[in-house]
Amino acid sequence: MENYVALLGMLLLWASVIWLPVTVYRAKALDGQAKAWALSAIFGFFMVLFGFTRAMADGSATILIWSVAWAMPIGLALYLRASAPNVPVPGWDKWMGAVVLITFLPMIGVLPGILRHISAAIW
Repeated sequence: MENYVALLGMLLLWASVIWLPVTVYRAKALDGQAKAWALSAIFGFFMVLFGFTRAMADGSATILIWSVAWAMPIGLALYLRASAPNVPVPGWDKWMGAVVLITFLPMIGVLPGILRHISAAIW
């Protein structure tokens, strides 16, 4: 079961990394409440990144919880897309999802090593 949660965490991590530049672009282009949702998605990404790498550094079992927490930045970014009527580049989300699915398989072997290096550098 832990392997499936870890695999889901890696998929959500990769999706968050792919969606982050689009969310940053949208945060620059939007105003008001939509900008707040975009900034929440960006800050959520970094919160989960720090929590995930801290759990990796400690070797604790909370890494499984942080694996599922990667859904938060994705959920916020997709909520922003659905709730803002004037969101920039609205058609990019389906293409970003396709890029995530296509590039995830080659990244499965690389992502844990990258995360270990990031964890060692931060903590």
